[in-house]
Amino acid sequence: MAIVKKEDVEFFIDLFKDINKDLYQLLREARIPNTIKHDDANYQYLPESTIKNLITILGNEVSQQDFAINIWLACKKTYVPRFLAKLDAPTTVHNALSQFCEYLPGVSSAAKVSIQQAGGRWWLIREKAFSHDFWFHYSEIFSVIFMNELLLALVGKEWKAEEVGVQAKSIDDFKALPEMGNAQFYAQRPVTAFSIPDKFMQATVKLPPLEKTASDNALLEQESTFLSVFKLVIKPYLSMGKLSIKWASEILNLHVRTIQRRLDAEGVTYKKLIEDMVLEETLKLLHNPEFTITTIASKMGYSDSAHFTRAFKRQMKMTPKQYRHEYLSQREP
Repeated sequence: MAIVKKEDVEFFIDLFKDINKDLYQLLREARIPNTIKHDDANYQYLPESTIKNLITILGNEVSQQDFAINIWLACKKTYVPRFLAKLDAPTTVHNALSQFCEYLPGVSSAAKVSIQQAGGRWWLIREKAFSHDFWFHYSEIFSVIFMNELLLALVGKEWKAEEVGVQAKSIDDFKALPEMGNAQFYAQRPVTAFSIPDKFMQATVKLPPLEKTASDNALLEQESTFLSVFKLVIKPYLSMGKLSIKWASEILNLHVRTIQRRLDAEGVTYKKLIEDMVLEETLKLLHNPEFTITTIASKMGYSDSAHFTRAFKRQMKMTPKQYRHEYLSQREP
């Protein structure tokens, strides 16, 4: 019988935190012990069927798009970092993936993930016996999102999925997944697989510091909101000038209406959010006296420093030069 770690079942339970569903009713439906959230629960493993049940329930409770977004948010902010924290000082992407493949069976006894070479390319492969059951389709969506986020975390911003094989009969649901709009999907494959260019496999891994303490991990999970992840993903594009919501939609592979709806639910508008993010980044640059005003204007996507100065003054009621002078004078002993 396939088993999974208790903490991974808890991860899937937490996906329901924004859904109006009674916890104990959820646990009953998913055949999960109602003590799972108790601090004194003295077990570490549960049947794999508990996760299958949770995936099925979540798939029935929300739209497929919301299912994908919830998984994407959780993988990016919580689940993938949790796995990265288990790696032992990986040197290259190849080394990191090898460690991951060795570690995973200890988390889920039925999991089989490997890196292989085929057709002159490297592939990250997930093997799972195909099933026509409802849970399998959503399980594969989860796996594709997780694998993409894992590779993104290891490779960095250069990573863009190119070729992805899925076991599903149709690729329509996969083409709509966040941050995967440019990937070429292939249906009815015997495994779920991502192609990885050789240059990435040999690249050096530079993982950011990972949170280790229970309190830090709890805080990280609390921040797994659409807004926090949206800001994380969009930040690298702020230097490209005025970032329209249509452009953000293309970057994230999410519909404009979906972005608007999710941001509205968190009490912010797209326009105000981008303005605040640009201002925050601009202020950080102004704090560094080594950057000239012209350089900062260029970094923030302005071709004319005069336009940059006017836009800044409209928000801050002072010029960039005046702000820098005031900031630096306050820091002088």
